[in-house]
Amino acid sequence: MSVVTKLPLSRLTTPRGDATRLGDAGRETIRDLLRAGTIRFVVADVGAALHWVPEADCFDVWKTEVQPHLAEPDQRVSLEQFPGQYAYFASQWDDGATPIILLSKAH
Repeated sequence: MSVVTKLPLSRLTTPRGDATRLGDAGRETIRDLLRAGTIRFVVADVGAALHWVPEADCFDVWKTEVQPHLAEPDQRVSLEQFPGQYAYFASQWDDGATPIILLSKAH
């Protein structure tokens, strides 16, 4: 398992191969994807391996972890405005399966 050395990621490899980056994602994009069904969250944090959230947990993780820490695309943020002083910048990726939301953690 490789460790994330810098953000943003320029490449995301999944069991299906390399995913294609579709663009930044904010609350509305993620809500729309969740309304349509399950999504895969993956957390990228410098110094740690990618953390893939089990698909069965995506709704709970959205409500309890992602939503309170999500920065909107192009938003200037002060980490102090988020609980625990960390935030996620989200991007949407596609590998031909369930939609992927990559959460790049800033702290």
